[in-house]
Formats: sequence, C-alpha cells, structure tokens
Amino acid sequence: MDQHPLPTAVLSRLREATSPRLVWYGPDGRIELSGRVFDNWVAKTANLLVEELDAEAGTRVQLDLPVHWKSLVWALACWQVGAVLVPPPAPPGTDPGPASGADLVVTSAEREVAPPAVQVAVALGALALRWPAPLPAGAVDYAAEVRSYGDYFADAVAQDASTVLFDSAGPADPLTVAGLNRLYAAVPEPAGVVLLGADTSLTRALAAALAVWSVDGTLIVVHPEVPITQSLLDGERVGARAAFAPDAG
Repeated sequence: MDQHPLPTAVLSRLREATSPRLVWYGPDGRIELSGRVFDNWVAKTANLLVEELDAEAGTRVQLDLPVHWKSLVWALACWQVGAVLVPPPAPPGTDPGPASGADLVVTSAEREVAPPAVQVAVALGALALRWPAPLPAGAVDYAAEVRSYGDYFADAVAQDASTVLFDSAGPADPLTVAGLNRLYAAVPEPAGVVLLGADTSLTRALAAALAVWSVDGTLIVVHPEVPITQSLLDGERVGARAAFAPDAG
C-alpha cells in the first residue's frame, strides 16, 4: 500500500480497472462494481455536485448515510471536487439535529434541512430510480438526477497527505488524508479480496477502501442484516477481513 494513497490517485487507478473493485451485499441483493463503473458513478456525482449544487473546494457536505456503496461514491465525489465532509449530528437516519454548518446535507432519511443548507435525498434501494416519498421543498432527488451527468470529471482538485477530508465541526482536529490512512492497520496483499462489515463507521469504511483499492484489491461490503456465511466467503474468495488500528474511531 502506498504510504498515503490519495483519493484522486486511487480513482485514477480504478478508472482503468474492468475487474470487480467493490461488491455490496444488501438486503435487496448483491451488486458488483468494476473499478471503471465505480469511477463513473463518482464522476457523475461530482458533476452533479458542481453543476447542480454549486459545490467547490471548501464546500461543507454532511453525509447522513449508512455505510453503503452509494455513501462510498458520495465521499469520493466530494473529495474530487475539494469538498470537506462533516459528520451527521447523530447516527445516520436518526434525530435530524442541526446541519453542523453544512452547505449540503446528503441523506437517506426522511428529514427536512433548514436553509440555507441544500438537501440531497439518496434512495438506497438497488433498483431505486427516484426518492420513494414526497421530497421536501428545494430538495434534490439524487437517483432521479445523477444518471444525466457525465461519466468523467475533468477538474479534480489537487491533493496531498495534508488535505483535509473530514472536519469535525468541534474540538477534534480535522482528519487529513494521512490521518485517514492511519486508521487502517493491515496492508492487504496486491489484488486481494477484503471483507468489511457495514456495521462500522463511514470513516473506517473509506480508510479500508483506499487501502484495498491502492493495491488493486476488491472490497466486499456486507450490510448488517446479511449473514456472512462460509458460502459467501468462499464464493467471493475472501482472503482477509478489514483490520483497523487499535485507536481508530
């Protein structure tokens, strides 16, 4: 693994990969994304951020999403644009609370966001083509809009190890590229298959994803309601489970 794999560099690596890089097991089935397809989703989302939502470097985005293949897409898209992630005020999908000073609130929960923040509603269903309920005034329906945007994002913001990825909006220090990389303790074998349970934090999931993808591996992410059976492990040829530093939050 590179010492500090940069999100934009990892995306460039994924862009050339036609083999699986992310496999999601959810209550509604299995979804497999090649590196190229995952990068297409990130690019479409980044273009939506810039063209529809006026995002730019320094825009603050609250991801009120559980660990899911779409939340990984959103995080990488935000970082391509130069946006900074801020945490939700409570576990995803629970008490809406304040928006932590966010400019954009990306959520899979039925909640309303106080202006001037803009709400993006993300339906998590595998076949969802639109938000399944009435949208709050001014909200953007991600599933209905994202497919119309381009498959390539041309203006990725330059990054280095000190680039801030998460801002706690509190007393804790911002989390940089280097800090995120340090959360992941294990160095995966090149082109290995690593299992991650989705009952973890989005921060940890992103640390694992960057580590695995930087050596052309495949990340298997399993929803908490899906049992991790021996058949699943054998079928996906899982070689390791995601491991984190002892003090990782």
